[in-house]
Order: sequence, then structure tokens, then C-alpha cells
Amino acid sequence: MKDNIKEEVNIIDYLEFHFEEFTSTQKRIADYILSNYQEVLFLTSDELALKINTTSSSVVRFVQEIGYNGYPDFRKKLRSLISKRLNINGQSEKAKQYKPLEDQNIVDMSILNDVNSINKLIEMKDNKKIEKFVKLILESGNKYIVASRTSFSLGHLLYFKMRKIVPNVFFLNNYDQGIYDALQGIKSKDIFIAISFPRYTNLTVDLAKYAKSKGVRVVSITNGRISPLCRISEVCLFCPYKGFTFFNSNVAAMALINAIVNRIFGLDYHSGIENLKKEDEIIEDFNVWFKEKGI
Repeated sequence: MKDNIKEEVNIIDYLEFHFEEFTSTQKRIADYILSNYQEVLFLTSDELALKINTTSSSVVRFVQEIGYNGYPDFRKKLRSLISKRLNINGQSEKAKQYKPLEDQNIVDMSILNDVNSINKLIEMKDNKKIEKFVKLILESGNKYIVASRTSFSLGHLLYFKMRKIVPNVFFLNNYDQGIYDALQGIKSKDIFIAISFPRYTNLTVDLAKYAKSKGVRVVSITNGRISPLCRISEVCLFCPYKGFTFFNSNVAAMALINAIVNRIFGLDYHSGIENLKKEDEIIEDFNVWFKEKGI
């Protein structure tokens, strides 16, 4: 099947990356583990099998095929992973995992990390999901985007580019605690686009849940099935997010957003051209761009 997973490999990342290679039964097992990893820590193989309507032998066989000695060994390694990597309380604790290197090494390795993230995105992207993501945006009324903290720049990037092509795009921010006022007018024909990566913010997740409770379609960009946004979203696009040190890397997410915007433009080309012409006229009237005198 696949090369056996090594002990030091993050089982969560492994299941995410190889998910499409699994059989239908294995996908159900992997999906449940990714979505309920904390619960799985306390489930026997029989209890996990019952949760997803399969057999205990299928569960045991699956964890053995991906390199564990058996289900108890898998659960032990999962518990160790969660305690060491997923339950880090703050960025200062996360930063302690990295040892200082020479400046040039840090620069090179950081750039290489981003290159690897782009390559991983190319491998893991789901074109059918991207098409559905874009289709739902184009079919919607108002388009609400929410992203907080390190994901804020990603949300603003999507907002800034998408509003040039399609109408009724809104970026929800909470500068004055007025973000909740903006939700008064949401309707079922609208769409709610949530962007969040670990550590996930309550604001983004809670707003997405609220939108869904009002019948609004929710789509998201996040790191994987382990994300709380995955269980809320009709379409959830995954991409790598890990930086070289304790900072998340937005490079892969920016590439994904650029791809989404380009696809929207390709499908709504004529309307996009008209909107861009209008913007160019306004920008020219206000003399926005710098010009060398005499040129």
C-alpha cells in the first residue's frame, strides 16, 4: 500500500496527505479520526468501529497498514502527538521547539519551507472542490468574508481581489465591535467564506456557525479535516500552513486564493472586465498612481 509511517511523522498530517489514496472504508476511519481525534483517544477499536459502521478488524488492519503495531500502539502515538504538538498553549511554547540557526540558514530554510508548501498544495488540491467553491460564490447574493489574526491578511486579499470582479463582497472586521451588526441582513441566498488556521479563533468559527444556523451556505479555507470549520462548511478547501519557526506561513493559502480569484474571473470574464474598466476610470480621476514628472 504505502510506506509504513515513521514514529516521528505527524499522524494527522499523514492521514490528510494520503487521504485520497485510501479505500472507502479507510477514508471513513481516517475522516472520523481527523474530525474527532480527542474522542478517539478514549475509544477502543470496537467503539470506533461502531461509530462509523464498520468492523473492529477493519480498524485494526488500517492502523497496521499505515505502520503501527496495533490499535493500542496507534492510540498511544496519537496521544503523544496531541500532547506535544496540537495542545501547545501559546506561540512562545511553540517557538521553543526551534533552535536558533545562522541567519543565512534561517532565510534559506524559510524560503524552502514555503516552496515545499506550494508543492504540497499542488499535490493535495481538489479541483472538483475548488470548482464547487467558485460556483457557490458566483451563484450567491452577498458574499461575506471573515478571517482573524494571522488569517486577516488572507481574508483581505480575497476581498480586495474578488470585489474587482463580482459585486456585493463584504469583509467583516471587528475594529469597533460592529461585526455583529453586519450579520443582521444575511439571507439564505448569501455565502459566508471563512478562513482560519491553527490556532483557530473563536470569532471566525462562531460567526461561521451563526451564518449556517441562518441557512447561509458556508465555505472555508483551512488546514484540513481536523479544523472546526470543516464540520460547518459545505465546501472546505485545504492547504498547508506551517512555517519554518513558530509563525504560520500564508504562502500556500495566498496561492490558493489567487487561483480562486483567477477562476472566478475566467468564469465571469465580461462582467469582470466591465468592473475593472469602471475602477480604472475612478482611479484615473483621483490620480492614484505615481507618475514621474515630465514623462
